[in-house]
Amino acid sequence: MDYINRLLDENYDWGDERIDEDTYDELSADLIIDYLKKHDPETRQMLVLSWNFDNPKKVIQWIVDQPDTDKGTILLLYWLMAPDFSKQYATREDCESAASWYLEDYDIIQSIERNYLSGFYKDQRYAFDPRHDVYQNGHDWTADLTTENFKVPIPQEMFTALNGITLDAPASWDEGIPEDLQPAMNRLCDLVDE
Repeated sequence: MDYINRLLDENYDWGDERIDEDTYDELSADLIIDYLKKHDPETRQMLVLSWNFDNPKKVIQWIVDQPDTDKGTILLLYWLMAPDFSKQYATREDCESAASWYLEDYDIIQSIERNYLSGFYKDQRYAFDPRHDVYQNGHDWTADLTTENFKVPIPQEMFTALNGITLDAPASWDEGIPEDLQPAMNRLCDLVDE
């Protein structure tokens, strides 16, 4: 029985088994991805709306890598990740040498741009406007861009508003963790060796 199934089984006896922080991060991401695989793209939208970006980026990368992720979800995610910071680096190598701590975010932003511009995301149900983010009280993500520091531009298509529906952020999701998963996440937390 793998870790995910054991974590989902509230009756599984863990005995003295313990894990370290790195294993916790890996398993928490795997647990969330397993959940997302079992649900439709609307669940990804709700996760992005409530996600704590200190959580493992592996989950975000998985969302970005799914062709059935909604275009509106991806555009929202893109702007939440503050792509302007990545634009001060002309290449991945520049980012790696100047800000290696940021490399994971840089790679995700590059993946989003490549996928978005190539038509990888076919479905578009959810609205998002980077100049008027209804999820952030009308915040204009484009207003504070420091384009004079850009080595490469943000692609023009990333500024184009998408029409569609908006969802409320799920109040019962703690930092992007679906309510259904919280008991399993608690079991995982209990396994961390302190």
